[in-house]
Amino acid sequence: MCLGISVSLVMTSLKSSLTHRRQTSHLLRVEQTDWLLEAGLVRAHRQLRDDSTYTGEIWSVSDAIRGDEPAEIEIEVTRDDASEDSLIVRVSARLGQQEPENPRRIQRSHTWQIAAAF
Repeated sequence: MCLGISVSLVMTSLKSSLTHRRQTSHLLRVEQTDWLLEAGLVRAHRQLRDDSTYTGEIWSVSDAIRGDEPAEIEIEVTRDDASEDSLIVRVSARLGQQEPENPRRIQRSHTWQIAAAF
């Protein structure tokens, strides 16, 4: 009986530990995707500074990411219809395989309005 209780406690502890590890890993991947968003904005700003006709790109950054996960940043730059003095920069960051049923794939997007003159 004591062995059964001990095994039950060990299994419960192991399950809890694995769940915590998965949650921590997921939160780290979400944070990494947020960093990719910021990198996309910085790249857009630098590209616009060097070339005022820059409209965006899909930037593969898999080599910079630890592990074997593919990562890419999609940048789109358009003129702001409401103001000729500003641009709209849309950045989407994707981390993980693009498979229909991949619960580990993370995608985050953000839109910024920035001044057109650099």
